[in-house]
Amino acid sequence: MVSERFPRSGHHDVIIVGAGVVGSAVAMALGERKVGAVVLDPDLSGRLSSSEKNAGGVRATWWQPVNIRLCLASVRYYEAIRDEVGFEQKGYLWLYGSDTWESALVHLDLQRRLGHRIDVLTPAQVGQRVTEIDRLDGIAGATFAPRDGLINPNLLKLHYQSRARSLGARFVDRVFVFAIHPAHDEVILECWQADEPLSDSALSRMMAQDERGSPQGGRLLELRCSALAICAGAWSPNLLKLAALDSPTEAVRRQVCLVHNRATNLAEHGMIVDTSGLYFHNEGPYILAGYSPPEEPPGYSFRYDGEDFFNKEIWPRMFARMTCCERLRHIGGWAGLYAVTPDRSAIIGLAAARIFEAHSFSGRGVMQSYAAGQELASLIATGQPGPSDARSLSRERFNGRGTLVPEPLHI
Repeated sequence: MVSERFPRSGHHDVIIVGAGVVGSAVAMALGERKVGAVVLDPDLSGRLSSSEKNAGGVRATWWQPVNIRLCLASVRYYEAIRDEVGFEQKGYLWLYGSDTWESALVHLDLQRRLGHRIDVLTPAQVGQRVTEIDRLDGIAGATFAPRDGLINPNLLKLHYQSRARSLGARFVDRVFVFAIHPAHDEVILECWQADEPLSDSALSRMMAQDERGSPQGGRLLELRCSALAICAGAWSPNLLKLAALDSPTEAVRRQVCLVHNRATNLAEHGMIVDTSGLYFHNEGPYILAGYSPPEEPPGYSFRYDGEDFFNKEIWPRMFARMTCCERLRHIGGWAGLYAVTPDRSAIIGLAAARIFEAHSFSGRGVMQSYAAGQELASLIATGQPGPSDARSLSRERFNGRGTLVPEPLHI
């Protein structure tokens, strides 16, 4: 199928690069402010997008105020559209070891003052809440947040896109940006639009290495805009480089397994985070389980290590916590990317004159997307922060002109 023939040139109010969950939320928020937006993406289906390759968790259980505020605002929105986006508030159960439990207790007052309901559990109460957790060794305590839960990221992205379109936004598929020229009163983008869908390997190669496609398989575009918003997740550093801007972000592979366990079903529970860093929740007839090895090198890798990853990282941790997982069976899984900053918090704000950014959410793009979209749209439309006040997430904190926002609850 030949892609939509977008005009080869033209001027637009705002161009957003990246049609994942964050870029789509920005487009919706701009439309709510009567600002027109064109959203460009090499693949609107998002086959390599972190919006599609994640565990679907939504939580306001964080230790940094700005991360709590962004998530609480997003949770309130998701509650209003819960049926449309499959938002199930079955809570987040977080298990802490002795090395982190005291810090968790210290942050309870902050979380509650900001409006996040969170309960404290003893190890015995953990076993009572989730009877499958029958091995309590190493658990110093736990928190349970009932408003946290699970969402369908694809449905959330489609919701943003549908509402954005109804407000005048336009989403353009198969467009790859290979040059960005900031000018005095506008930003000029040189792009290539493919006639046919690109393979996963071609997409990855082009986005990671800044290579344009073959003109024989598409056509060149020159687009101009009053403001450019870079919302391309793990690919954002490459776009910023085109505008002579640096980025501290690294793309890091994260793997998730689907496993089968005939002995139990966790459908009554939401996300569970173990002391070991393992996180898991029910996924239809299976269990979805992920783990982030600290030694994982940065890079644009989508290789899924399959049974080896399951046997090395997933099964031992699940069986060490639940004896019912003794005969756990690997079904499948996938690998996606986290866009990780040095302090494990997102970058939202003005990158340079007329160039804005919202990316590098370090694993929480879905759970903060609504509020992040509102923040960036407010900044673009009015020059002022939005209701969640994300000024602390500006890139300036990495240039010695701000304070880092370290988020220890990154997994």
